[in-house]
Amino acid sequence: MQSNLEWFRTFKAIYETGTMSGAAKQLYITQPGVSLHLNALEGYTGFPLFERTARKMIPTEKGHQLYQQVIQSLVGLEDIETRFKKKAGKERATVSVGMCVETFQHALEKHIPDLNFNLIMQFESNPQLTLALERGALDLILTSEVSTNKALTFSAFTVEKLVLIAGNKVNLEAIPDFDSLTKSELKAWLKEQIWYNTASDMRLLNTFWEKNFNETPDFFPNYIVPNKYSILRCLSRGDGFAVLSEFLCGDALREQKVFKVWEGYKPIENTLYFGKRKQSLYMDEIKTLEEMLMNEFLEKEEIVN
Repeated sequence: MQSNLEWFRTFKAIYETGTMSGAAKQLYITQPGVSLHLNALEGYTGFPLFERTARKMIPTEKGHQLYQQVIQSLVGLEDIETRFKKKAGKERATVSVGMCVETFQHALEKHIPDLNFNLIMQFESNPQLTLALERGALDLILTSEVSTNKALTFSAFTVEKLVLIAGNKVNLEAIPDFDSLTKSELKAWLKEQIWYNTASDMRLLNTFWEKNFNETPDFFPNYIVPNKYSILRCLSRGDGFAVLSEFLCGDALREQKVFKVWEGYKPIENTLYFGKRKQSLYMDEIKTLEEMLMNEFLEKEEIVN
């Protein structure tokens, strides 16, 4: 008996939607078609993949295992399908780019209407972006981590500085002179304050704390919000502290919506890199994006400084 790729695509849809009807809607096929694919896959594998209940399809242990085995391959195929699908109208190059969502909003979003090629954005962590670049799902990434993969090339283009930011309603006169405090006193004072962080990325706060106090923070932020722009909007209206990239805070600092209160005992800097494959069909488009981003970062740095 030979397997069929559509069986696995149907299995993924059932697993993620939790119902046969949800999978049918997602795949634009009939519910009997979904059932047929699942029965065929279970016959092929030799074990049940779901427990059927009146309201939900519950994955069995074998179902969980199969999903973990096939998900990356299926996502990769879906990426390829998206990239090579025929587009309406005049044929244009399609470039896929990965970075953090805040950098996109801050530096690239406003330039999109001026591009003469299609753009697909992906927002993931550094390791996930590098993996997508390696398997061809992305053409260009912005990352603070480099890979040793010889098919890829990484070029440094800017440095971001991490700084401690205070909210608009923080009484700046009540903030102690950090230089006059011992490291233990400063750490204790900071832990008593109100803190903001994002739901998906503890990296900035952890790095700042580790570099200054040689340990990971042993407290949990008071407010966990969707992204770094949410932090800035909250701080511009209230009390509290956060560790953010000075580049990202440039406009808010200039307009005195938030305030920089400390750079740490020593400046903490992250080098940002452009990552791309050494061979690409879209070198001209990639160069255009790199120039846009470099100019944007240089302009923001001049404002901050």
